[in-house]
Amino acid sequence: MTTRMRKRVNKALADKNLQTALPTFMLITKVGRQLGMQGIDFSTLRDELRRVKEKSIANLPQLVQQFKSQATKAGAVVYEAKDAEDANNYVLKLARERNVKQIVKSKSMVTEEIELNKHLKDAGIEVTETDLGEYIVQLAGEKPSHLVGPAIHKTIEQVAELFSKVTGEELGLDPQNLAEVARRTLRQAYLNADMGISGANIAIAETGTLVIVTNEANGCLVTTLPPIHVAVVGYEKLVSSLEDATAILKLLSRNTTGQKQSVYVSYITGPSATTAISEVPLFGVQGPGELHIILIDNGRMQMRESDEFKEALYCIKCGACLNICPVFGSVAGQTYGYIYQGGIGAILTAFLHGMDKAVDPASLCMNCMACAEVCPSHIDIPRMILRLRTNIVAENGLSRTAKIAYHGILSHPKRLNAAISIGSRLQSPFVGKGSMVRRLPYPLNSLTRTISLPTLSHHPLRDRLKAFSSPRAGTHPTVAFYAGCVANYAYPEIGDDVMNYLQECDAAPYYPQEQTCCGAPALVTGDEETCIKLAKINIAAIEEMNPDYVVTVCPGCAVMLQQEYPRLLASDPEWSHRAEAMSTKIRDFSQLVLQLTSTAEKMPSQNLKVTYHDPCYLRRGLGIYQEPRQLLQREGFEIAEMNDADVCCGFAGTFVLEYPELSGSILQRKLDNIEATGVDIVVTNCTPCVLQLRGGLDKRNSTIKVMHSAELLAKYGKSRHINA
Repeated sequence: MTTRMRKRVNKALADKNLQTALPTFMLITKVGRQLGMQGIDFSTLRDELRRVKEKSIANLPQLVQQFKSQATKAGAVVYEAKDAEDANNYVLKLARERNVKQIVKSKSMVTEEIELNKHLKDAGIEVTETDLGEYIVQLAGEKPSHLVGPAIHKTIEQVAELFSKVTGEELGLDPQNLAEVARRTLRQAYLNADMGISGANIAIAETGTLVIVTNEANGCLVTTLPPIHVAVVGYEKLVSSLEDATAILKLLSRNTTGQKQSVYVSYITGPSATTAISEVPLFGVQGPGELHIILIDNGRMQMRESDEFKEALYCIKCGACLNICPVFGSVAGQTYGYIYQGGIGAILTAFLHGMDKAVDPASLCMNCMACAEVCPSHIDIPRMILRLRTNIVAENGLSRTAKIAYHGILSHPKRLNAAISIGSRLQSPFVGKGSMVRRLPYPLNSLTRTISLPTLSHHPLRDRLKAFSSPRAGTHPTVAFYAGCVANYAYPEIGDDVMNYLQECDAAPYYPQEQTCCGAPALVTGDEETCIKLAKINIAAIEEMNPDYVVTVCPGCAVMLQQEYPRLLASDPEWSHRAEAMSTKIRDFSQLVLQLTSTAEKMPSQNLKVTYHDPCYLRRGLGIYQEPRQLLQREGFEIAEMNDADVCCGFAGTFVLEYPELSGSILQRKLDNIEATGVDIVVTNCTPCVLQLRGGLDKRNSTIKVMHSAELLAKYGKSRHINA
């Protein structure tokens, strides 16, 4: 994260027009996708699409040659451009040779990527965008804010103002009338154009066919009215056959707008031609006489050679990952700084524009994993973001602050404990009612702008649980409690409740005293060196007494112990074996309680209604979302589900420190949904989420309580010896 990016973020958050337009767009796309997915087997279709893209990228060199051969036979001219400059120069040279003065364009992200418009405009050639969204953005002098909806950041008032300037008329706010004004304005541009430029959604190798998907007739007009059609197409758009193209079309529109199919799907094979007059094909009879297809690399082949990043080429540019992204929902696309937005945009930026350009956009990812859930190509964007950050650190090194935090403190447990102890003594002047820190001095004041912070405990959990340093003797299952930093230093009372409840479940819980931070803050920053050091410390501490289970109250910690440690230590046979052995024992609190008390009967109603917030790493990282609800309902609590229960609360580890205002923006939507349920208690199974939700509700002076499920059961649960 740079100061430049933080300024862009805060500018977006302060933009009233943007903050008015975005929520409407996010709601429409969410509802649209839900409707579009009804009656289809998304899982099967995305598996099919994944296979198509894997096969296509694996065979890309062969597909390129096949496509060139078939498209050339059909009368097209195919040119392979190595980079943006090469592609731009080809188009400009062609335009000059054909004396082109005016060009119309259909929506194309790849031409945005190479900045083709600027290149042509600088040469004195007039270029008009004809997609309504692109036209609006062009008039505003901006870049597209979304892969599919370029102008989703604009309000109707802003559009009316832009169109009024163009027409010289005072236009009202009727969307239909504004669209008609755009049509009238653009109509003459089609007729005057000497060249039409488009992209393509798919390129079919076996026939040399371009497939273009649009919801406006402008795409058809751009590719048929001017005498020359130029299509700029990224290598990754190539597929083998019509059947493969169909696999993409089945999900492209559904996953974007919820449509079963876009309004227009054009299949273009060669320039317009006829053999009705003679046996020799005549080109340009009812359309363009020339078709030039530019297949562009611009970093794509380098990406293909990377085992870690090649699946980014499986992206079909549906934009669903943006529509579900909490960060995008607060700041929109232009904040990212380059052409492609969101997590997938950060990956593409690294290869298409340079690793240095990817630093800022990569910092905006919270790793909430929502994008991976909706991606039709099964792309693991969150994993690639972590790898990208690791590569950035390897190339540029850690910042001075991060180096002190991770190498100097976090990787040394005793120093970490000492630092927290000092902080607990220094916090006194800032502690207010309810033991909350509501205001910090500069330069830390931004941290308490949208949330209140918990006080650091003078007696962390490791000190409170010294009597539980080993499991009690007996035949009970032994459970090592891995608390994580938030429970250890901020909410030790949650740890007390976990230990007490597990004993009631006839388990023998204990607290390994040598455990320390799981390393998640270092991992999301890209510092794998610190992660590996902490992994070995924690594995040694936990395995010492060979527990039957390891219980967690922080899903982020659980993911580290269960998934990341085996990955980080994979190259070390001894530690890899130890990490794998430990990973099989990891359990979330609710998951373990249900496992230990599988025969327990449902308790009578508590007459207490609660709502439940799904932590990102619990639901999507570990696949656990039914168990917490089952436990609450079994113990007699009624659950009132909130809207978007599984959407991130905005904490996201170090994200809350780097972008506190953005984190707060995301949090406000969560708090609105909580308050709308009318409950007095919100429950979650993640201590960092407890911190974020409590802090936000405290800022609102809300009376709603936030509790970890262990706290709820300890305070309101009816006491019983479950397995007696």
